[in-house]
Amino acid sequence: MELQDLSEFQTEAMHILTVYGFKVVQALACIIIGFYIANKIGDVVASQVKKKSNNNHALIDFIVSLTKITLKVIIIVTAIGMAGVETTSFIAMLGSAGLAIGLALQGSLANVAGGALVLTLRPFKKGELIEAQGHLGTVEDIGLFATTIKTPHRRHIFIPNGALAGGVIKNYTREGFVRCDVPIGIAYDADIKKTRDVLLSIANNDKRVLRDPEEPVVWVVNLGDSSVDLQLRVHISVDDYWNFLFETTEAAKLALDDNGIEIPFPQRVVHMKQS
Repeated sequence: MELQDLSEFQTEAMHILTVYGFKVVQALACIIIGFYIANKIGDVVASQVKKKSNNNHALIDFIVSLTKITLKVIIIVTAIGMAGVETTSFIAMLGSAGLAIGLALQGSLANVAGGALVLTLRPFKKGELIEAQGHLGTVEDIGLFATTIKTPHRRHIFIPNGALAGGVIKNYTREGFVRCDVPIGIAYDADIKKTRDVLLSIANNDKRVLRDPEEPVVWVVNLGDSSVDLQLRVHISVDDYWNFLFETTEAAKLALDDNGIEIPFPQRVVHMKQS
């Protein structure tokens, strides 16, 4: 009896190996060859993206990783089907798991999608001065989930890419230069023309000031409560922005003092009513 059971077991095992063994070998071969081809396709995609993205490594890594992962998932599902496993229920289960993971990580996925938009549309690049989400700074790094900027105070701000992609981004350096506005307030009885000449003299004698796209100019921008508000407008290199702003503000104060032009402080006229 035991010999008969052993014989039946061997027969059944041979039947299983005959029926499924070849399918398993096919599935393994599909995975090995498929993964090799997926990696090669990833390399081809990387070379093509590299040509069109000016060596944007963050974009290259993102697209290549997405391509390889997508291809390998398809290969695994195909291999499972070749092994004789019903793939319909497996795909449904995979879809349900993906939906659950997506709902749990919707914030992170939004950042990934935002990162893809930022890397593709390129509203800014590393080293540019931008203002986004209420922060002004130089772009230090563009990651898949967040972008890092360094403020003038040397603070590093990490802004989620989802917020960046959905918000307003001001790029101050895409043109290679930036306009610097130096505000100056003078008394109402001060000579505006003389003040303009003093401020333009400061700008014209500063080698950092660019003549293109326009010459330095001084405008009256507001008639305030206690001052006539002027603005010296010049174009300079981004690297010179902060130093120029601070140094010119000081130089303007000293020059106006030397020329007897008053910079007023807020004043109020109070009428006392006697009872």
